[in-house]
Amino acid sequence: MIPQLVFWFFAAMAVLGGLGVILSREPIKSVLSLVIVMLALSVEFLLLSAQFVFAVQVIVYAGAVMVLFLFVVALLGPIKEGPARSLRFQWWLSIPVVAVFFGVIWAELGGIRYHQPAQGDDLNAFGSVQQIAQGLFTTFLFPFELTSVMLLVAAIGAIYLSRRTSDEEREV
Repeated sequence: MIPQLVFWFFAAMAVLGGLGVILSREPIKSVLSLVIVMLALSVEFLLLSAQFVFAVQVIVYAGAVMVLFLFVVALLGPIKEGPARSLRFQWWLSIPVVAVFFGVIWAELGGIRYHQPAQGDDLNAFGSVQQIAQGLFTTFLFPFELTSVMLLVAAIGAIYLSRRTSDEEREV
C-alpha cells in the first residue's frame, strides 16, 4: 500500500513539475521546476530497486546538469523581477513537504525494505552498475556521446550569445 502511495505522490509531483516547466514565464522558475521533475523521477527509480540509477539521477541530472542550465540562464540574463513576493499558499505548501520529509526519515529509521527481486531472477537484470555500463558502452555509446557534445555546444553558444550582446551594448 505504501509503495503505491509513494509512486502516485511522486508521479503527480513529476507531472506538476512538468507543467511548471511549460507554463512558467520566468526561465529560472522553469529550471527549478525541471529539478522537481528530476527528483521525482529519481524516487520512481528507487521504487524499482534501481539504487544506482537513483543516485545517478540525483547527482548527475538534478545536480550537475541543472546547475549547468541555471548557469546558462543566468548568463543570458533572466527577466528582471520586481520586489520579491511570497506565494499566497506558501505556508500550506510547506506542510506536505515537511510531512514527506519526516515520513521518509521515519521509514528509513524503521527499517523499510525495498522491493526484492524473486529468487530465480538474475540480479544484474535491472539497474545494476554492470548492466548500465554494458548498455552505455555498447548499444548506447553514440547517443551518449552525442548528448554530451550537444550540451557542450549549447553551453558555449549561450556564453557566446551573452558576451556578444554585452559587447554590442558597450559600443552603443
